[in-house]
Amino acid sequence: MTKHDIYLFWTLSFFSALAVVVGKLGMMLFALASDPPEDPTLAAHWRRKRLWLTYSELMALPAFATIAITATIYLKLEPVTSIPIAMALGALGFGFLLDAVKYLAEKKKKELA
Repeated sequence: MTKHDIYLFWTLSFFSALAVVVGKLGMMLFALASDPPEDPTLAAHWRRKRLWLTYSELMALPAFATIAITATIYLKLEPVTSIPIAMALGALGFGFLLDAVKYLAEKKKKELA
């Protein structure tokens, strides 16, 4: 690998991870409701925020793969090592997803009670 290729992988890794982090922070800061509001203007805004949240969730998969490839190149490991690294990152991400779902379910349960 040339230095140009390594720079490209690091840049892709940074921006894909940044998209995931920004999406998560946006979700936490703007507290997206599960149902759209009645007002058409607010509903359009709600749909737009929901769309960007979906994009950030989908960016997690390429982010995990890019980070795994970048780590493999940087540490000069065998190329097949990228697969377990990406799987471990995906497992961590899935655990965080389940934790978030649990939190939202408990929050909704308190609202209904």
